[in-house]
Amino acid sequence: MIKIKNYDKKNHKLSFITDMDVSLANAIRRSVLEIPVMAIDEVEIIKNDSALYDEIVAHRMGLIPIKSSSTKEMKFKLVETGPKTVYATDITPEIGTDLKIPIVMLEKEQELEIVAEARIGKGVDHIKYSPGLAYFKHNIDEELLDYIRIDGEGKLHVEEEDIKKLSEDKKKKIKSIKDADELQFNVESWGQLDAKDIFIKSIEVLEENLEELDKLVK
Repeated sequence: MIKIKNYDKKNHKLSFITDMDVSLANAIRRSVLEIPVMAIDEVEIIKNDSALYDEIVAHRMGLIPIKSSSTKEMKFKLVETGPKTVYATDITPEIGTDLKIPIVMLEKEQELEIVAEARIGKGVDHIKYSPGLAYFKHNIDEELLDYIRIDGEGKLHVEEEDIKKLSEDKKKKIKSIKDADELQFNVESWGQLDAKDIFIKSIEVLEENLEELDKLVK
């Protein structure tokens, strides 16, 4: 069961309620880092008059989300003169996302000239290839969190002694503790992929890995 709680395409966020097992949810979460995405991997700094070291500028370039369906290497240029703040949107050709991520500030007459190459990679190898963040929690009313206990089998419950201390309103909410078996799964995209596509692709990656495992153990 999946029930959409919030889907904010503009801000790259997805949240839904599900009754999937925690182990499955965690496997999907971990599989996000195995989705191939594009990221700047090599930077040649021809000129850098800014206050930042070359290494810092190169690091910032590597973390810029690049939205592309290409599986081939891509080349980019960044040539700017101050005074101005240089953003990811100043990179040419366009990186495919409209996120105005600041790279460096240039004072009057300061120059920045960079040539960069982007390649496909996976987050398990380097976090710059991460397409986003996936996380989940039990779907529990926040007012009840202090009363929830986890038994030896990992099941959620509330002690009878704690129930007696609750107001009538909270006692009614406790009766719906069965909802705690549901999870709220959240996905936040950095911009390379839609949040919905990150969830779908992470499932595809997990299926591929399970099929490969099945072949190896036969």
